[in-house]
Amino acid sequence: MGDGGGGMSVMFSVDTACEEKVRSKTVVFISTFEHHSNILPWKETGVEVIRIPNNKQGLIDEDFLQNRLKYYHDEGKKHIICSFSAASNVTGIQTDVDRVSKLVHQYNGWIFWDYAAAAPYVKIDMNPPKFAYKDAVFISTHKFVGGPSTPGILIAKKKLFTNPVPSDVGGGTVNFVTRTHTEYVQDIEAREEGGTPNILGAIRAGLVFHLKESVGCHTIETRENALVEKFFARFRNHPKVFVLGSSTAPRLGIFSFLIYVPFLHKYLHHNFICVLLNDLFGIQVRSGCSCAGPYVLDLLNIDDQTADIYTKFITADENGRLNEMPKVELMKPGFTRFNLSYFASDEEVDYILNAVEFIANDGWKFLSLYTYDIKTAVWRPRTIPSGKHFYQHHSLQTITYQNGTMEENNGQQQVELLNTNVPRLITNLSSSDDPIEEAKSMANNIPKYVYENVDFRTDPPLNVPDKYKDFIWFVTPKDIIRKMVIDYERSQESYSKPEPFRPRMDN
Repeated sequence: MGDGGGGMSVMFSVDTACEEKVRSKTVVFISTFEHHSNILPWKETGVEVIRIPNNKQGLIDEDFLQNRLKYYHDEGKKHIICSFSAASNVTGIQTDVDRVSKLVHQYNGWIFWDYAAAAPYVKIDMNPPKFAYKDAVFISTHKFVGGPSTPGILIAKKKLFTNPVPSDVGGGTVNFVTRTHTEYVQDIEAREEGGTPNILGAIRAGLVFHLKESVGCHTIETRENALVEKFFARFRNHPKVFVLGSSTAPRLGIFSFLIYVPFLHKYLHHNFICVLLNDLFGIQVRSGCSCAGPYVLDLLNIDDQTADIYTKFITADENGRLNEMPKVELMKPGFTRFNLSYFASDEEVDYILNAVEFIANDGWKFLSLYTYDIKTAVWRPRTIPSGKHFYQHHSLQTITYQNGTMEENNGQQQVELLNTNVPRLITNLSSSDDPIEEAKSMANNIPKYVYENVDFRTDPPLNVPDKYKDFIWFVTPKDIIRKMVIDYERSQESYSKPEPFRPRMDN
């Protein structure tokens, strides 16, 4: 077990499998799905890395894989390591681990599986029959139900542990140390887990696996499949919700999507969607690239040339940016991601899907009530001062020990922050207890509120050079406010303009 999660398990496997003397004789295959933690460690060793593309179904191209396996086995004469994800943490698309394992073993390769995304939901069988066994498995136990603060887990065949010196030397790895000699313990687990172990975390890891087994993998997978079907029944053909990845491939209940605004031919920024789902509905999701950059570029259909331009906008290296390009973190492409958990009730699932659909249809209206920070890409309501948008209701800074006990003193700050809540300024006093209905009411009131109260001239400019304007992929508040003001003025004119004449109405 490792305190760093599944990523540390990958690092350990890299250190074990790619000692300096064997790197020149080793080739590593990775899939398009891979998390950065299963890409970068291999690349940094200097070993040859081959990226296996997907087929038209969005799965590992097994024909391409077999071709490369055959080449490096027969002609390249290199030892083959395949390190693949059992499921993508971006799309939830699953790989047929047994079939791919068999294929790799036909060419005497080692097959490592990253189960970080899949482990909480599927059966993990290290030793299925007929060469489908797994040489190593990485598990991020903190992703399980009840898993926070648990260590990552590496399960691996003993044949991988041929290194005489532990990959991480330290206390607990040695049998005896003299001034001139060191003898390491023979027990693999003790030798490779230096330092004080995370005892409580390890116990908790056992409990979360026990919970998973108690629920039953079949029960979990059946529920996951039903949730996937329910999601795609709602959004497969939705004109404004672009779901990443195949809708027909086997997948977990993990969904990444973009929301399109047709009349502006751009998308809502993923960070704005994330904030709005929280502010309106209390739903927490994740936005960004989810640590799988190359795969995300594939899914968004962004070529290398375009990716290089976006990189110049967001790089922290000033020498890597062109002189005319400011640092604009907002320009980084991404998506919004959430999962539907197998233990969620049907009512909770419906609430989440209804919220996503509301944002897809009416979320653009709320852009007028928010502004952004171009350097951090953080969005906040306009009435919350920029210095307070990182404020937390509960913070170590609010704790005192003046009375001999730990006390929290943040009441006044909470009141000040709650008084700046934008939605309350435009919602009806008789609003519904249903957040969806309340959001609809707010959306109807936004145009008038914006016309009378909002001035977008205080928004920070993007400062994107004219020749790169077409690379602005997201809708800005300014775009929406201008539209709302024009539309509202036209509507008022139509209401106030008298008829050219009024016919007499006889009873």
